[in-house]
Amino acid sequence: MPSDRLAALERQIERALSTRDAGRKLWTYYPETGPLRRELYAKHLAFFAAGKIHRERAAMAANRVGKTEGIGAYETALHLTGLYHADDFAWWPGRTWDRPINCLCGGDTGTTTRDIIVAKLLGPEGRRGEGMIPRDHILDIRPAAGIPGSVDYARIRHVSGGESIVQFRSYDQGREAWQGTERDLGWTDEEPPQAIYTELLLRTMTTGGMVMATFTPLNGLTDVALGFMPELAPT
Repeated sequence: MPSDRLAALERQIERALSTRDAGRKLWTYYPETGPLRRELYAKHLAFFAAGKIHRERAAMAANRVGKTEGIGAYETALHLTGLYHADDFAWWPGRTWDRPINCLCGGDTGTTTRDIIVAKLLGPEGRRGEGMIPRDHILDIRPAAGIPGSVDYARIRHVSGGESIVQFRSYDQGREAWQGTERDLGWTDEEPPQAIYTELLLRTMTTGGMVMATFTPLNGLTDVALGFMPELAPT
């Protein structure tokens, strides 16, 4: 084969391998061995394990420590796909569902929800499938009106054969946007207003579901923050 054609073929193979690997991001987190082995992430694992006994959990920490991707998006992807039932994730210490789930996620604005939560779960616009949810589990993505590139909801293939739903909202839409159907899981990234957090609790109450919050407590001892740290409440 001529050298130029061989070089072109090698580049094509490299792109294909890169695309395949990018669609399996979930497998790159918390390996058993190596410099990023999961035993080094004790607080992350403790958060996951707490889901077995607590309906409400919050990861309150500084910026850039892996709250959104390594905690919120990672756990949400496992619940949506059910992949913790696969051998690769047999180590999972947290709660599990044996069926597809209905999940509602959101952040402070429509733009940040698109750029952070949607991107972490589904991949950035133009590179869907490169987020925590594996590419071959994403069945359909429905755009939302208004902000270009935003997503209303996505249908996710569950290992049971059914389909999970993940829907996206933002705090600036108001409490009404978070009302409606029952949910199994709610995830808020950045501290939500008390009214929206309460609404998520109501949405998950009848299903026996749970709520996760990941945020840096920049607003001080708010009602939401104090709900997880009542010992810090002013006397």
